[in-house]
Amino acid sequence: MQSSPTPAPVASRPAAGPEPARTRPARRPATVVGWLAAAWVVPLLAYALGLAAVLPPLVLVLTAALLRVGRTLLDRLVLATALLLGALCAAALFFSVWPWGLHPVPVAGTALTALLGLALVTGVRPRLPRPAPADAAPVVAAVLATLALAWPYLRADGLAGRLAYAMTGEDNSRHLAAVEGIRAVGGYLFSDPDGAARTAPEAMVWYPQGFHVTAALLDTFLRSSTAPGSPASTLDHYLGWSLAAYALLVLAVVWAAGRIAGRLLDSLRAVALAGAVTALALGSELARFVVYGYPGESLGLALTAILVALVCRPVARTGTQLCLLGALCVGIGFAYLMFLPVVGVLVLAWLVRHRRAVGRRPWLAGAVALATALLTPLPSVAGLLFTDQVDNAATGGGVFPRYDAYLALVGVVGAGLIAGGLRLPVWRRYAGALAVALVFAGGFRTWFALQGTDPRYYYGKTLHLLLVVLFIGVGAAFLLRPVPWRARRPARPGPVARSLVALSLVAATAGVAGLARGGGIFAQPFGARSTTWAAAWWSGLLDRPRQADVTVRALAHAPVRAGEVTVVVSEHRREGYLETLFLATLQGTHGASAPAFYNLPLSEPARSAALVEQERRPIRFLATGPEAAAVVERLLAERPELRSRITLELLP
Repeated sequence: MQSSPTPAPVASRPAAGPEPARTRPARRPATVVGWLAAAWVVPLLAYALGLAAVLPPLVLVLTAALLRVGRTLLDRLVLATALLLGALCAAALFFSVWPWGLHPVPVAGTALTALLGLALVTGVRPRLPRPAPADAAPVVAAVLATLALAWPYLRADGLAGRLAYAMTGEDNSRHLAAVEGIRAVGGYLFSDPDGAARTAPEAMVWYPQGFHVTAALLDTFLRSSTAPGSPASTLDHYLGWSLAAYALLVLAVVWAAGRIAGRLLDSLRAVALAGAVTALALGSELARFVVYGYPGESLGLALTAILVALVCRPVARTGTQLCLLGALCVGIGFAYLMFLPVVGVLVLAWLVRHRRAVGRRPWLAGAVALATALLTPLPSVAGLLFTDQVDNAATGGGVFPRYDAYLALVGVVGAGLIAGGLRLPVWRRYAGALAVALVFAGGFRTWFALQGTDPRYYYGKTLHLLLVVLFIGVGAAFLLRPVPWRARRPARPGPVARSLVALSLVAATAGVAGLARGGGIFAQPFGARSTTWAAAWWSGLLDRPRQADVTVRALAHAPVRAGEVTVVVSEHRREGYLETLFLATLQGTHGASAPAFYNLPLSEPARSAALVEQERRPIRFLATGPEAAAVVERLLAERPELRSRITLELLP
């Protein structure tokens, strides 16, 4: 019989007592000083070499590397972008009052110091997940959608060609002037209204400037300079940032749709979902954001899409979730505050649902809540105190949407929810978000109905938010299952068949959205024809080549003269106003020249007669032709005393 092994001696345990706290390995002071020194040396070298453009991507990657949420590399980058945009809107309040403004070196140095300091204090080492195939679909979707809408600008010939498309939406002039005004004063316009008065319009001083301060800061990095650029480069850079905001919107919506769909998506379904959402975004009125120049709304909706995804499917760490939601609220408040009612309801619902987890982080929750409550409504409060934003809600042209498009989308998403989505927590939360967006839009529509008027401009903005929420839920279609008529399980289709199915779904969505010939469920009347905004944009139906040519000729012929206002006179109604508006913007005098184009009649001779009564400074009239020159000559003949301060020149 085999003997049992002798047991090993057991070491005596010490008496029970408090377990020693785990300590992080101490870092050498030289290492800490070296890292913090690098946070300033790198920006100094990059700026000196004219390579400051590499600093924003460096800050983004480092932020993503310090996060510990998100399954893929794209998750990390999207969440880091959301965090940085909200933080930038808040930090720009500080940049507006410190002595360096938006200079790349102190801004980047401060950001890198904060990030590296956080890493040193917490002991978190920068680490990124490897790129995954799932990352490709949203990125490709955003790139293709942006290239599609950028194509008219890319194929345009010179400044006049690009300006012809930019002049489709006069809002482009105001947003461009606001960006340049922020670069001129080194911060928000309201931080130095007098300094911004020459460049930026008065109406933009208290307008939400989240996009504008972001574009101004990134443009300063791109140029490696705080000096203003030439008119052509100024326009090109602004159009680039406007398109970048639209790219972020498409990326955010596709990413949010995939995040909510979750395990429903394999690689081919992810491609199908990304293609379908992109086709819907291009075919719908979201394409109008580039056509008419709504970059602030693009940024606000992009952040709202990310917030919807995080409310429906939160990240694993409660502290990080709180910081993300707080940053998103601040970013939305500074970018496009109209979406805040929906955002507030969704965030409040998340806090109630996760109150126990939030209660376990009282100090962090309190700090985030305080910062969010103070910063998020700041543009709203300022707008109410210093502008007439409440009255503006009822202004603008009538909005007559294609309700059948919304009905179709609600039907598709609703079918998926009823077929099985409501059994899953994430889809129940999404259904709640969709209900809030529907009530928000319906409330605006009811308000206009009670006033006895057609729904106005800002009702369309509520429908834009509803569209984005619906696009995020398109993945609910994958919840539909065919009826198992036979007990025997059918054979699983091969990869070729599944790829063809995915491509067919994308093609079907593109056809429904009217991308091929401009029809589909989103078609709008454009004169005698009905088409989509994207199709009208691509066909050249909306560009203004004559007005752009006049503006470029005036820009070359009439440089800015101190104390004098330059006004273009045209025989065509509204063209003189539009040409003067963009001429002043490209010359950097939009704010100073505002009395020459705002609150005046739009046709001659009433426009010139009203202008000389309103404007007491010397006026230089630039006539587009003999008929336009005759308008000013008759005015001078009737009132010869005006000749001392009015000059008339015929554009070559």
